[in-house]
Amino acid sequence: MSIGRDGGRRISKPRIFYIVSLIILGVLLVRILVWPMTGGEQGYSEVQRESLLHTEHGWVLQSDVINHEGKGENYTINVSVNDEPSILTVLVRDKGMFTYIKHIYSNMFSGKQGQVNIIVYKEGEDTPFEQGTWYLKKPAFDSQRMLNSSY
Repeated sequence: MSIGRDGGRRISKPRIFYIVSLIILGVLLVRILVWPMTGGEQGYSEVQRESLLHTEHGWVLQSDVINHEGKGENYTINVSVNDEPSILTVLVRDKGMFTYIKHIYSNMFSGKQGQVNIIVYKEGEDTPFEQGTWYLKKPAFDSQRMLNSSY
């Protein structure tokens, strides 16, 4: 520090730069250490690898529900095949994943085609965060019918 012409103390430029740097460093440390604890980051849920695979006896619906909410959450998975509902509620831990698998056989369709719907809700919410629809046709050669017939 030096004394100015008027007798007051004057702070040098390097010292001002040092003080400002310490303040910025303190703010960054608080941001890094306190922000995650106060829930500063918004959580979300997602569905990945949603697919319908054709097999010899029908189809397999597979879907992964992934939780990034910051805490365990309940999810309701509603799958309907030709308006026949199948509802499952599961608890997925934070940063966890639940793989949903449902076998859909061609004999579940009354006619030559069918409809499969999936809707995924997070507990406490009325609006689904994922939904999908597939329109399926029975194969011309139905192996399930062949398994059930007698000669």
